[in-house]
Amino acid sequence: MSDFIDDDGQPIFTDNFIHEIIAFEENDFDIIKTNGNIWFNGSDVLNAMGFLQHKSGGQSRRLNRISHPDIIKISDTNFRFPDGRRNRGSLISPRAVLQFAEGGTQGFNQIKALPFVDWMTAAVLSDGLDAEAWSPARAAPVVLAPVFHKTEIAENKDEQGRELDPLRPIGIYPTTTDGAPIGPDEVEFCMCYDERAGVGNCWCRGKGRIREAVPLPFVLYAGDDVIDDGDQITPPLNYSVNVVGSHDVQVSKPNAANF
Repeated sequence: MSDFIDDDGQPIFTDNFIHEIIAFEENDFDIIKTNGNIWFNGSDVLNAMGFLQHKSGGQSRRLNRISHPDIIKISDTNFRFPDGRRNRGSLISPRAVLQFAEGGTQGFNQIKALPFVDWMTAAVLSDGLDAEAWSPARAAPVVLAPVFHKTEIAENKDEQGRELDPLRPIGIYPTTTDGAPIGPDEVEFCMCYDERAGVGNCWCRGKGRIREAVPLPFVLYAGDDVIDDGDQITPPLNYSVNVVGSHDVQVSKPNAANF
């Protein structure tokens, strides 16, 4: 039986057990004590607590709500009832009994469940120990504690209290002032309401457009210019500018860094 152990590594049922019969409301209940644990017949407990049997018969569906180590199949133990049909059931711990008495299971009958728990506590649980002590050891559930983070609200206003665009770039975007061509990994947005609002005569013509860099094909040296000895014959950083939605195309001047 060492294959069935609790969270402390102790067997939940051993070959050394004591079988007792204790009456509750004129009905006999089988009590099995082994290795410091008490076990009840699961179906008998649910019937006594007022749970109606499932339409398919029996209480197996409700017993499936109980997890290890608070339930064990009778067939996995050396204990057997004289009536072989009862040996197809399961044994449950006192802690499992309290779980059904909490009222979270469909069909809960408080009028019958609470007296059964009172009887279990007074007549079955001995030595002044509670249901937790007479049940197999179980690790405490992991409780996730809430984590609170400080929230900082950005002020989208300038020094004069005027509203600012929350999507505005931080700092000055160099391309808007230095006139350099757009890089191959960049796009440029312009939302000028008037072409005079841009830098000089804005390329968007006051209509709001997007443009991106389009690499020009590399043209091999034709022999008309003088090349120094350090030239690696690499494509010049020369890009055209394609204005999306427009027929206007602006071509940047060749970058003199390669000459």
